[in-house]
Amino acid sequence: MARYRKKPVEVDAVQWTEAAPMRTLTDFAGGLVILNDVDRDFRVYDRLHDTWVAFEYGDWIIRGIRGEFYPCKADVFAATYEPVKV
Repeated sequence: MARYRKKPVEVDAVQWTEAAPMRTLTDFAGGLVILNDVDRDFRVYDRLHDTWVAFEYGDWIIRGIRGEFYPCKADVFAATYEPVKV
């Protein structure tokens, strides 16, 4: 078995919280989201896999290197990503 390290790749991401305006996520994902706050049914469209992926409050929505969108749990995001100085 060989070991591998993830290549350093910069991504854009936004965290979905109860305080976040829906417009922020809608604009970020280019409208490819379903935000039903009443039923707490939140989904983002993953173009790469041609499917809608569920997410919940606290999750980060990431725009991948191919323009795809996918959710990531906050603890995994914190362990995997760090802010980039611009």
